[in-house]
Amino acid sequence: MSTNVENKPKQVSWFNGCGGRIGVVVGENGEHAYIGVALRHDEDDDVDHIMKYGAKFPLDAALLLPVSKHYAQES
Repeated sequence: MSTNVENKPKQVSWFNGCGGRIGVVVGENGEHAYIGVALRHDEDDDVDHIMKYGAKFPLDAALLLPVSKHYAQES
């Protein structure tokens, strides 16, 4: 399994899909968002896993989705 570029989450959008929750995560930087399935019982662990191993998702489309959670940017 390949990994994505190291990044920190900016926001996540959660949806109930067939068989589980699907997350679309937008990072603080980069040209893509990432999409994946929630496999763990902790939302932050799911976001981290999607950022590392999720499929690339068009950033422009991800920014149009309703945001479920914003993450604070570190200074």
